[in-house]
Amino acid sequence: MPTLRETIEMLTALAHQSPDGLDTPVEFAICDGENLQMIDEIDLGTSTRVSARSAAKTSHFVLFRGHHHPGRPPGLLLRGAAADVDDELRGLTEPDV
Repeated sequence: MPTLRETIEMLTALAHQSPDGLDTPVEFAICDGENLQMIDEIDLGTSTRVSARSAAKTSHFVLFRGHHHPGRPPGLLLRGAAADVDDELRGLTEPDV
């Protein structure tokens, strides 16, 4: 799991490579191994894990919360390059249900 310092360093490196630097827009996406699900609404926060046995704090971390709420689309779905071929092959090889 990356640390906040490592995440900031990665973002800073990307900002230095971008024409708009720190003013470059940021978009968030979740990768499922083939596609990218863009997430339009995000926020940041912190959280603490506690032990169920002792109620002692076990870790503290920063959260990037992507909001994908029921009944609302999370954002644009960017399908992988082979997605259409996969769908066609599945249609040819799977029995009709």
